Amino acid sequence: MSVRRGMAVLAVAGAMTVGLTAPVAFAQPPAPAPFELGELVGPYPSDLPARGTYIGVLDGFTALRDSRPDIMDRNLEHTVAINNSADEATQAQALYDDNHARLDSLADAFGERLASVFREALADGRLPKVESLLDGYLARAGLLANSTLVEKQYWSNPRPFDVAPERIVRYHGDGVSGGADPYGDTAGTGSYPSGHTSQGYWTALLLADMLPEFAPQLLTRASAIGHSRVVLGVHYPLDVMGGRIMGQAAAVDRLADPAFARLVDAAGVELRGLLEAETGGPLADSAASTDAELYRDRLTYGFERSNPDLVNDIPPSAAVLLRHAAPDLTDAERLDVLRETAIDAGYPLDVAGPDGGWLRIDLVAAYEELAARG
Repeated sequence: MSVRRGMAVLAVAGAMTVGLTAPVAFAQPPAPAPFELGELVGPYPSDLPARGTYIGVLDGFTALRDSRPDIMDRNLEHTVAINNSADEATQAQALYDDNHARLDSLADAFGERLASVFREALADGRLPKVESLLDGYLARAGLLANSTLVEKQYWSNPRPFDVAPERIVRYHGDGVSGGADPYGDTAGTGSYPSGHTSQGYWTALLLADMLPEFAPQLLTRASAIGHSRVVLGVHYPLDVMGGRIMGQAAAVDRLADPAFARLVDAAGVELRGLLEAETGGPLADSAASTDAELYRDRLTYGFERSNPDLVNDIPPSAAVLLRHAAPDLTDAERLDVLRETAIDAGYPLDVAGPDGGWLRIDLVAAYEELAARG
């Protein structure tokens, strides 16, 4: 981690202007200014999950493992089929995602030109706030609370390549462009939920909060990070679905914490300034189309509804995920958008009660709905 994260500097002046329409003027961004040490240290209420742990929102797995061997068998069969059928390009992306920080992988969502600008700016120290919050396992927005260590230990579910070593093809990279051995560090450890997926989603969601113009692309790339884990045979689809649940809940915890949300806003000013100076125009004009159907396929991975009679609702706190995409709407109205665009209840891992509904959120559909409203 760079020492820039502990430096005391002048605060960024001005207010953040974000949403689906970018500002008209595109001045050169100010010189990068890291967060002050006290800002990074906090502590913040969201340093601990709102629920104590994320076990409650993930606990749909227990009933599946205890009483639905058919779903657990299909979970393995899905993994084997995805792993065995991966072409060279898919293998290469999976190994890249294994060997690089989530923030680096998510840069792809900005398109080739802006991804290069973004990565170079990170490497040159020109995005100190974004780096401090989102880059790597020591990212301030993550830390222990979002590490999946507690949750993995709770279920201790064995990984696919440990359960069926003769059926999983092991892919290895060069250790630079792709992970040399994705299996060495994970052998014998718990699979549920996927930590790469959870980190990919909460990082993507905080970036989407900063840059709503790129939200569908960021979310789709986050889903690819999760899918990469199935390609390698180190996780099952249910692990990836659980990682999405946890990543969404973790992002909500951060954005619903006003003190921490101010850090996200400041990092957003920094990032928007860099990219707008590069494009010289609205960022929305630089956002490429994305494969929304591919994203939706990964919401449920082809599983049928295991409990079609289940009744639940989208968690009210999730409305904060649309705070900058729909700044003119109330929280109640944003929640209605999430309800209108949600998938059906009752797919595997979906639960009733106050911890339910996280699996149902389809944020790409929500952003599409907002875009259609203009």
